[in-house]
Amino acid sequence: MNYHDKFRSLGMCCVQQVSLLRLWEQLRGDRILPKFSSLSADDVSRSIDKLSFCEVVRTDTGPRFRIIQNGAQFERMYSEKRVGRFLDESLSPPIRDQAIEYRKRVVETLEPSFSLSAVRKNNGPIIRYERLLLPFAGNGAQVEQIVGVITLFSEENGFDISDVTSGQIVEHANTTAR
Repeated sequence: MNYHDKFRSLGMCCVQQVSLLRLWEQLRGDRILPKFSSLSADDVSRSIDKLSFCEVVRTDTGPRFRIIQNGAQFERMYSEKRVGRFLDESLSPPIRDQAIEYRKRVVETLEPSFSLSAVRKNNGPIIRYERLLLPFAGNGAQVEQIVGVITLFSEENGFDISDVTSGQIVEHANTTAR
C-alpha cells in the first residue's frame, strides 16, 4: 500500500511528515515493518525537532509507550522532562487519550497512522496538531518502537506552543491505512 499518497489526500501537508513516511516505506521494502536499526541519524536530522520516539512496553493490560527521545519542540511544550516516562504519565488529558489510542492502533494493525486535531485554549488561535505515527520492529515481527512526527501550525498570527498542552481539542480526524 502507498501510504504517503493516501495520507496526503486526507490532509497531511507537512513536508517532513511526507518525507519520513516515504523513507519508512523505502526502509520497509517487502517486509511488513522496517527495522528500527535501519533508521539513521542522517535520515531524521531535518525533522529531529518534531520527532518523538517511543518504545512499546507490553503489559498484562495492553501496551504502554515509554518516551525514549523527544525533539526540541516537545521541550518547549512541556516544562518537565519526559524522556524515560510513559505517555499516560506525561501528556495532558486531551492529547494523552488520542496519543495512546492511535499508538495502540499502530501496534495492532502494524501500519502507520495519521491524525489531525484542532486545539484551542480559551479564545486563542486554533492550532492544527498533526500526528504521523510510524511503526518499527526490532528483531521480531512486532511493533517495538514508534516514531511520531508532530507538526503544529496556525493560520492566525502565531501561537503559544504551551497552548497545545493546556488547550482543548475542538475537532479531530484519524486516518488509518485501511
